[in-house]
Amino acid sequence: MKMRDNFWLWGHPEGRFNELDGYKEALEFKKSRMTPMEACLYLGVRNTFMIPMGVPLDRRQYNKSFTTLRQVGWDTYKASTDPTALDPFIAEAKEFPNISCVVFDDFQRENKYKNMKIEDLWECQRRLKEDGVRPLDMWMVLYTNEFGLDKEKDEDFARYIEPFDGIIMWTWKESDVPLIPEKWELFKAMTPKNRRMFGCYLWNFGDCKQATAKAVKWQLDFYREQILKGEAEGVVLHTNTMADLDYEAYDAAIEWMNKHGDEEIPF
Repeated sequence: MKMRDNFWLWGHPEGRFNELDGYKEALEFKKSRMTPMEACLYLGVRNTFMIPMGVPLDRRQYNKSFTTLRQVGWDTYKASTDPTALDPFIAEAKEFPNISCVVFDDFQRENKYKNMKIEDLWECQRRLKEDGVRPLDMWMVLYTNEFGLDKEKDEDFARYIEPFDGIIMWTWKESDVPLIPEKWELFKAMTPKNRRMFGCYLWNFGDCKQATAKAVKWQLDFYREQILKGEAEGVVLHTNTMADLDYEAYDAAIEWMNKHGDEEIPF
C-alpha cells in the first residue's frame, strides 16, 4: 500500500465558506469552486470524509462522484443521540462499496458529549458492524486542546473513546503545532485499542487566516514518521473549500505528496 492510499480529504460542499461571516473577509473575498472529488485529485489522496456542515445536499450525487476513491466516510454526529440516524448510511453502503465508515465530528465541542448515552454509542457500533451489507467503521474527531489539561476529565472521557474503531487527532490553531509530539504521546496512551489518524489543516481555521507552508510540511513529516512506525494509519487533509485559492499551504501539501505519496508502507 502506498502512502497516498492512507490519506483522506475532509470534504465540504463546494464554496461552503465563500459567504460565511468571519471567513469571506479572511479569504479576501476569493470564491472557491473546488468540489471534494476535484480536491482529492488535486491533492493526490485516495479517500474522503464528507461533512455537509448543515447544507442540504444529495448524498447519492456525491457518492457517485466518489466511485473511484478507495474509501468514503460521512459525518453522522446525530447518531450519537439517535442510532437510527445511521439508517441511510447503512443503506447507501449497499450500493456504494467504497463507503467504509462514518465519523463523529467535533465530538467534544461545548461538552455536548456529556449529554450522550454510552449505550447509544455502543448501539451505533453494533449497528454499523451487524446491520449492513458489510461492517462499517466508526471514527471520532478529537482536538489536542481537548485533552491533556485535566487528568480527571481525560479518565472519564476514556469510556466515550472505547466504542469507536478509530480516533482522529486534530490541532485547531497553528500556534499549537509545536505541542503535537507531546500531545501525541498522551493521545496514544488514551487510545490503546483504537486505530489512529491525524488531521492536518491547510488553512488556519483556529486563527482565521492562511496556514503556513512551514507548519504544514512539519506536520506531514511528523505524521509520516508515525505511519511508518505503525502507530498511525493515515492523515486527513482539510479541506477542498480553500484548495483553489492559491494558498502556500496547499502548494506545500502537493509538493510533499509528490515526494512521498508513492512510498510503500511496509505493513
